[in-house]
Amino acid sequence: MNTSSHGSVTRAAATIATAFALLCSSVALTASTAADQSGSGARPAGGASTGQTKFVDNHGPVLHRPQLHLIYWGSGWLPQAAPYPTAEQVTAAVRIMLASNYLDGLAQYGGIGRGEVRGSTVFASTDPPVDFTDDHIEGFIDALLDAGTVPGPDADNQTVYGVVLPAGVGAEGSGWTAEHNYFTRAGQRIRYAWFTNAGNLAAITRLVSHELVESATDPEGSGILGVQGTCQGSGWCEVSDICMSSLAEVDGVAVQGYWSNRDGACVTPGSGAPATTPGKPRRPSTHRRPGLPGWEAT
Repeated sequence: MNTSSHGSVTRAAATIATAFALLCSSVALTASTAADQSGSGARPAGGASTGQTKFVDNHGPVLHRPQLHLIYWGSGWLPQAAPYPTAEQVTAAVRIMLASNYLDGLAQYGGIGRGEVRGSTVFASTDPPVDFTDDHIEGFIDALLDAGTVPGPDADNQTVYGVVLPAGVGAEGSGWTAEHNYFTRAGQRIRYAWFTNAGNLAAITRLVSHELVESATDPEGSGILGVQGTCQGSGWCEVSDICMSSLAEVDGVAVQGYWSNRDGACVTPGSGAPATTPGKPRRPSTHRRPGLPGWEAT
């Protein structure tokens, strides 16, 4: 055997092996770097495959046990006004919704669990403007908190103040029918939502379901948000926004579906299959106005 020839072959083989190892390492590093850069630091939520992961965790807060306090604003909610639905009917329906399995699908998004109706208040000493703004809603909630008319946020700050407007009142110039938002009071974030009233119980509870899901998953616009291309147009793209035509009933209460990365579909836990599901990405129902935190739902 030619020793010199054997050594050359050995060295050549070693060189090829080293080059192959370096190539594999380079490919792995490139893939890792690309994955790290994808979504600007957002991490997938729900443990789904790439095709199903429409929403990612952007590391902002979520509400693990949302506590909804309903506030019925205006004399239109008094018995003599003969409202339909009544405040009692809306509250009862929302209690049923939150006692059901409806929110169970949110566990995939940071461990969000079932919420509850913390309480309800009818405040008829003033009426909301016919064309109200967020400033009106925030000032109203702030005044109620100052007066002790409604309780302050719970110890874990999971409270969402839900203002239900009387019939005939709408948001100024926007055409939106509901919104969730927040403001800062004495250094604490106050989460709230408002819901317009079309004189239909199902319409109100669907709005409540939409905004409560989004308040839980994205209370401040930095939580669970859609990846690029999930929603059409600008604005915060949240898990209810691509399921706005996904309608169902849970324990007899009308709700709207929300996106599940795990299922790769719009879901309404506690019901049968949703009545309808959108066939293409929808324009987000939430919009942030420049310089202001604002999430308005149509």
